[in-house]
Amino acid sequence: MNTAKQLQILHEDVKPTIATRAWHRLQERIRHPALRHRIARFYAAVRPQSPVSTSPALNELLTRGIVTFPKFISDEQVIALRDALEALPCFDPWAQELGEFSCTNIPSRTHVAQIRHAPCLMLLHELASDPRLLEIAAGYFGCRPYLDSIQAWWSFSGHEQPEEAENFHRDNDSIRFLKFFLYLTDVSEVNGPHIFVAGSQVSDKLLERRRLSDEEVQSAFGKDVLCMTGRAGDAFIEDTYGIHKGQLPLEGRRLLVQFRYSLTETIFRSPIVVGGPQPQPISSVTSLIHDR
Repeated sequence: MNTAKQLQILHEDVKPTIATRAWHRLQERIRHPALRHRIARFYAAVRPQSPVSTSPALNELLTRGIVTFPKFISDEQVIALRDALEALPCFDPWAQELGEFSCTNIPSRTHVAQIRHAPCLMLLHELASDPRLLEIAAGYFGCRPYLDSIQAWWSFSGHEQPEEAENFHRDNDSIRFLKFFLYLTDVSEVNGPHIFVAGSQVSDKLLERRRLSDEEVQSAFGKDVLCMTGRAGDAFIEDTYGIHKGQLPLEGRRLLVQFRYSLTETIFRSPIVVGGPQPQPISSVTSLIHDR
């Protein structure tokens, strides 16, 4: 298998529908987790159904909000993906006026460099269709999930203060959604590990739509704060309505891949749609990135 194979871009500026944008403005104001879950169950009832999940990981996800997958991909796949992503241009999502640049020539002000054409890599589509992930997502939503986006980005050290998502927050991408994270570099405590508050996806603490300080999160949740260190190839899936952040790296740089599974299309859906060979099993997921 050519792990670095790139799929053809069919559309490069796809926008979410008006209905999606309107629903997003409403759902992000619904803050209490129990109410969000009840609304999600009604919506799931009209979506295509999936087989009942028997995965023991589902109960862990429902309770703790996170499930880990040590060594999710092989060393060979890590190298192939990292090499392919390193060859693609980046952009700063918080300073798009900087234009595109390579991962070896990062502007000094840039904390995070996204890789626009990451959804073109065939291997990432194959990984996003992994039956383990789709079974968990379907069980979590109660229906067939959408694959809403495939993203990859670098995080860089050399900055004194955190920026944007390097501060604690809750995501509001959909009324119910999951994010899968895959490390493509080794991540220790100083390389910008993902930080997650276990169980916070069902907690009624700190529900405000804002960035949260380390002190107030520690005060509210104590020892439930998880530091997701790992080796290249390790992964985890998480309900990021729970409180989390990408820690500001103190040393080196971090390369991470993210898949978003959702109950609905989100306003953050991939603007890129590709064509080409279909990953399997395509009947278990509705991809908004791969034209069928």
